[in-house]
Amino acid sequence: METARAFRDALGCYPTGVALVTVLEDGRVRALTINSFASVSLEPPLVLWSLDRASLRYGQFSSAPRFAINVLGADQEALALACARDDDLGRAGGQWAEGQTGVPLVRDAIARFECTLDAVHEGGDHIIIVGRVAAFDQPRTAPALVFHRSVFAAAH
Repeated sequence: METARAFRDALGCYPTGVALVTVLEDGRVRALTINSFASVSLEPPLVLWSLDRASLRYGQFSSAPRFAINVLGADQEALALACARDDDLGRAGGQWAEGQTGVPLVRDAIARFECTLDAVHEGGDHIIIVGRVAAFDQPRTAPALVFHRSVFAAAH
């Protein structure tokens, strides 16, 4: 039987985009770096991301009724790393603006999806969170930040 590390290394062969999930909690913007973002459906517009049950941020993000997924540009690696360590977007060096639905949107992200919680599914040691997209935009054009074999890179 292969080890969990070997499985993770094999998964790392598939490059993924890097995004921040943002929520508003008690007037503060919380951010979580993810690479599990994917589209589900065009009609209705649905996206998903997954959250580790052991995450210290599980309570903040697992049942948030509204959230945003902010796709990061290649020049935002420092922000991705900072939000992996600290869930306070401001302390991590991020700036934000309020979206059409009231969720916090990361300034300078290359795409942003404002979502309402549609469903939560069990997924082993993670939960799979499905969001219904209420609004989206593409504030700027830039290469995407990707994660491949445990290293950040720019998508071309």
